[in-house]
Amino acid sequence: MTRRSYQQHCGLAAALDVVSQRWALLIVRDLKPGPRRFTDLFAGLPGVSTDVLTERLRELEEAGAVEQAQLTSPVPAKVYRLTSRGHELGRIVEELARWGAPLLPPAATSPLRRNGRWALQSYASRYTGGHSGELYHFVLDEQDEVTLRLGNDAATLRYGAPDEDPTASMACTTEDFFETWTGSSLLDGTSALQVEGDLGRLQELFDSMTSVLGARAALADS
Repeated sequence: MTRRSYQQHCGLAAALDVVSQRWALLIVRDLKPGPRRFTDLFAGLPGVSTDVLTERLRELEEAGAVEQAQLTSPVPAKVYRLTSRGHELGRIVEELARWGAPLLPPAATSPLRRNGRWALQSYASRYTGGHSGELYHFVLDEQDEVTLRLGNDAATLRYGAPDEDPTASMACTTEDFFETWTGSSLLDGTSALQVEGDLGRLQELFDSMTSVLGARAALADS
């Protein structure tokens, strides 16, 4: 593949030579919560080809934003992860997502592909406090498992199950996740969601998401 270049001796142009390539910033988005195998990245980016994903990862590695690592637990696996420069780029991605959010249609009627993890990532990046010491475990579409930890003034979203008992756990489909976000109550007893733990606190989390993000799907992949 031939990579396009602005051919300018300028930091912005040099950055755009890498990140303006299609899929590049979405790869950074998907690596922000933690390391991922190639197959995980491929499954999470519908529409990308294996050749393009391989090329983008190579370019991000050359730019010092991504590196390969070998995990030994729970099973041996080669993964891709963000470097310190990659996490710096991840913060820029979060700001771009914040800028783009007002351009999205309401989540309830959006024709764009939606993903609960993207919404949780956006919420974590904008969280300013109010739910200190809470830990939420989500399994989305039986494949995306993430843990949201809320601190005094910051939140983190990480792949995998929590290493301690969560405040609440929720297993659901993408449709159920957004239906709960945009109006359905977890407390009315009619939900078919698989939930455990403190339902009241979980409902407060969804209410907080609406307050912080509005009823819009953050970081949509169009």
